[in-house]
Amino acid sequence: MTPAGALQRISEQGFEGEVYVLECMRFRLEYSAMELRADAGYERGFGVRVLGGGRLGFGYSTHLETAVERALEIARCSAKAELEFAAPESYPEAKVYDRSVEALDVEQGRELLMQAVHACSEHATPTQASMSWACTRREVYNTSGVEAEQRSTEVGVHVMAVAGNASGIHFASARSLGKVSFAEVGRRAGWLAKSSKNASGAPERVESVVLKPVAVAELLEHVLVPAFSAENVQRGRSMLASKLGEQVFCENFSLYDDPTLPFSAGSCSFDDEGVATKRKALVERGVLRAYLHSLLTARRAGESSTGNAFRSSYASQPEIDATNLVVSGGGGAEEDGALVVHGLIGAHTANVVSGDFSLETRNAFYDGTPVRKAIIAGNVYEMLSTASFGSDAEEVAGVLTPSMRTESLRVTG
Repeated sequence: MTPAGALQRISEQGFEGEVYVLECMRFRLEYSAMELRADAGYERGFGVRVLGGGRLGFGYSTHLETAVERALEIARCSAKAELEFAAPESYPEAKVYDRSVEALDVEQGRELLMQAVHACSEHATPTQASMSWACTRREVYNTSGVEAEQRSTEVGVHVMAVAGNASGIHFASARSLGKVSFAEVGRRAGWLAKSSKNASGAPERVESVVLKPVAVAELLEHVLVPAFSAENVQRGRSMLASKLGEQVFCENFSLYDDPTLPFSAGSCSFDDEGVATKRKALVERGVLRAYLHSLLTARRAGESSTGNAFRSSYASQPEIDATNLVVSGGGGAEEDGALVVHGLIGAHTANVVSGDFSLETRNAFYDGTPVRKAIIAGNVYEMLSTASFGSDAEEVAGVLTPSMRTESLRVTG
């Protein structure tokens, strides 16, 4: 059965329909204990949604006909759903496919991964290094006339290193080989481990904290971004509810969702509901400008989808997420007299409703001296009401951000 045949079958049963197709070929290399292991996997599957009488049915399978019949069966007895499928529209061009990634073989991948391992070895002992790459095809079709198809590639590298009793981690991912420096990832991981040797406890009184780009990205992704989800707003799980147009953050802070960045990890022309993506301001000079919408939340709010509905696999329904995040700000992020934090441990444990967090630092320094297991605690909204930002913007797995300095966090050893 083809997607066109599936939609015809759905229409014949008196329903509207949507067919999502995901095809992906993935490779992974892992280095540890002087051994290199390779793995590969392929998947092709279908997610089908049908609407009839205001009822929504969803089915998935590696066989399209099975997914269609499951969705039809569920739709006949499901609860009401406020949803309309996407209408046809033009999609923006997005640079998301790199032929050299698709052509990459295991031997070439091994050479790239070993660049990271050797660069790390100049500073510390690499304990684990991994590289993955994939070529993906997404397709969305529906009975309203949407026919969307996009091929994309992705590549990532992750390195862990030790030096004495200290460790270091660094990583990178993008949609093109040209945006990932394997040697730099290895060098950074090794340098962090080497520089963190002989760490001492945190000073008794620390008034300022500087979060380097990796730490900023980890905090924003896990603690702040969920608050922009219209699903969370509508369910009362966001501190940003009913605050559109208000000054919520400091004037130094602007935040954009930008799927148009060339070859960045979250770039795409359309989301997994077939809605065109576009660059949008979430925060401008501290003022809340927008929420992220799917078709479902947009209909509830009487608005249009922002093109931010994505699936973790063909077996899942769309959920709201950002594409690429771009942080813009000023005011400076001088490191003098501040605890400088290169990474965070446990950001996923923060309270995404209140914005409260208490996290262990990874590779932290005070006046150039490594600090062992410092804890920083605070609230992301209070932090971003007074923060200032440097000029050292760096892209971290789909988040483009500079360092950030704040005086609102509590530091304990």
